Formats: sequence, C-alpha cells, structure tokens
Amino acid sequence: MPFTAGVDVFAQNIRKELNPYVFPPFGMVFPVLSFLKEQEIPVGSVDVQVLDERLKELDARRSSSLDSKRQDCLKREITEFLVRMSGRELTSCTPEDIRRFLVWKDQCGKSQVHKIDCRFLGNKRLFDCNCPVRLASGTVSLMIDRLVNIFHEMGCEKSWNMALGLGNPAASSQVKDYLVPKQAKPIFLTKVKAIVGYIGGRLSMSSVSVRERYILLRDQAWFKLQFFAGDRAGDLANLVAQEVKWLRDYSGIVFNHTFGKTLRGGERRSNMFVVKRCDDEVICPVVGLQDFVSGCKDLGVDLSCGYLFRVVTEDARVLDQPVSYSVVYDRLRVYLRKPGVDEGETPHSFRAGFAVALAMSGSVSEVGQIMRHVGWFGEGSAEYYSRLPALVESDCVA
Repeated sequence: MPFTAGVDVFAQNIRKELNPYVFPPFGMVFPVLSFLKEQEIPVGSVDVQVLDERLKELDARRSSSLDSKRQDCLKREITEFLVRMSGRELTSCTPEDIRRFLVWKDQCGKSQVHKIDCRFLGNKRLFDCNCPVRLASGTVSLMIDRLVNIFHEMGCEKSWNMALGLGNPAASSQVKDYLVPKQAKPIFLTKVKAIVGYIGGRLSMSSVSVRERYILLRDQAWFKLQFFAGDRAGDLANLVAQEVKWLRDYSGIVFNHTFGKTLRGGERRSNMFVVKRCDDEVICPVVGLQDFVSGCKDLGVDLSCGYLFRVVTEDARVLDQPVSYSVVYDRLRVYLRKPGVDEGETPHSFRAGFAVALAMSGSVSEVGQIMRHVGWFGEGSAEYYSRLPALVESDCVA
C-alpha cells in the first residue's frame, strides 16, 4: 500500500484498501497469498517475472558454491571413469562400479597407512616407506554422500533395491560396507602389567629427574585408571579433583564426569561410576592414584583442585592444564616399545580392552551394566566395543 513501508501487512484489513500492493521477501510469498485468501480478496495478481528472477539468482548462487562445484567435478570424474572402464553411461552404473571408482580414487589420497611393523606407525606425516597412501575415511564418507546426491538429482531415490537392481547405486549396502570403521586393537591386563612394570622399574631408579618422576607417576595412574574405568582419553584428561571422591569404607573411588564427548548440551548429563580396589596391587587403579597423589605431594604439586592429570614444562613446572590426546599417545608408544609389546595400540585400546574384559568376566549379565559403568547412552556403543554379539555366538574363546 502507498506510503506504508515497514507496516505489518498481516495486521491490516486489506478489503478496505483500493488497489493495494505488497513487496514481500521471497520466503513470504506463500504466507501473503494465504493471508489474501483469508481476507477473501476477490482478485489478485502475482508478478511471475520477479519470482523467476529470484529463482535464477538462487540457482546461480547454488551452482557457484564450493560444494556444488566439487560435486559437479566428482560427477565428471565418475562419468569419465565409467566410459574408460566399460564404455557405459552414468545411468547404467551399478554398486560394483561405485566400489571400483572408490578404490581408484583411494590411490590419490594423502593419508599414509603404516603397517604394524613400520617404525613410523602413529605418525601423521608422509614418510619415505613402503606403506600405502590412502584417502582419509572422512573424505571417502563425504565422497559417498556426494555420489548419493548426484544420482538423486538424476531422479533416483536415496535407496537401492538389491533384488531388482534399481535405485541409487551409491546408497547400496555394498558401497556402505566399503567404508567400515576399524576398531581399536584392545589392550588387556597382560599388556597393562607390561606397561606399569616398565614404569615401576623407571621409578625405582635414583637417577630419574624430577620432571620424569612426575610424568611416570602420572602415566601409571592414568593407564590403570583408563583401563578399569573404560574412559575416553579426552574425558579422562578433563577430569578435575573435585569430581573424585572416596567411598566411605575407602574400598574404592567414585568418579563423576560432568564434561565429555557425550555429556555436552543442555540435558545436564553426568557419568558417575565406581572403581574398586584390586587384589593385584601392581595394576590396581586405586593404588595407582594414591601413589600419584602422594608422589605429587612429595614433589610439591597440589592436586586438591583443578585438573588431575596435568602437563609439565621442560623446566619441570607442572601447569594446571590437562594433558592432550597426542601427549598420552606418545607416552603410550614409548611404554609399549620399550618392553617390545607394541602392536599399534592407541589410547582408545584401553576402552576396547576393558569392554571386552568386562563382558567376559562374568560380573555383568546384560549390556546395560556395561553402559552404566562406562557412560554409554546407547546399546550400540556397548555392543560395538564389547563385541558381545560375537562373544555370545562363539562356542569357546581361545
């Protein structure tokens, strides 16, 4: 309506106006039309040219986006690949063709996958060794998603009918199985004993510096606790002293995680669990934590509040900053290689080993008990780490 810029048209009685007009944002076109219908306006007109120009603008913006350009490039690549491989077009592509294309693309990756006996295992940079270079798993996953979208834009649904051989080949189970996450190699008690045995030997040496003594005390407590708690390395790093309490009879320690990977958001989640004493004091997490606290007290480090597991500088100053995953990983590799038991394990291996050990111990009768201790909120995670389905189906365990 004339001279009414900024006026809420939905609050007006349009029927009283003579030849009113409105310039709504593109997203408000249909609400305005619905409003005119409610007002029982007998005659109305829509400027189709303006709408078409807006659609052209949106199409141009989409085609010029970086993600759209990458998807178009991927479409050209797979089209050329099919022509060179079998002379077929994209419309006749099968799941097996998609798998062949992914294998071909995998050879152009930048992530080096080191073999178990490679001395560069655990390093992320490229090295002059015979280990293959592959695409990162996240890159392959994104590529599969783009292939699904490519076929969807060609008129295919986002599913594949294996019986009829129809649908979206990139959404087939064969293609999904191409990218299967590799589970961490579990660390069991025998290897935990080897690690803490090496650390104990170092601690008994009088020549150990103050800095190394703190690191050794911290690490032995960390690895014992991570195994028996089944904790993520990141969650354990964020543990603060205020979240650690004794049981009344001092038979164990109560931990109450309030921050972690699955504890974020507004649901006020927490993960409270108890770690009890072990008969074997060599691997006992309670004894390990006591030794760490008393050792820090002797070194003049106050652990009454703040982060429990902290970093230390080159000049032996302990900072109230949590250790990082990379620090723990580097230390673990040292402790595995010195005794000669390194098989490519990572800090996540403690979590995997604990879940399997707990499932086989006979102390739990259902997945829910493992979930409550470790802090999983879904049965899928508990079954994935503990391998419960595989253990239940096995007649015996070697």
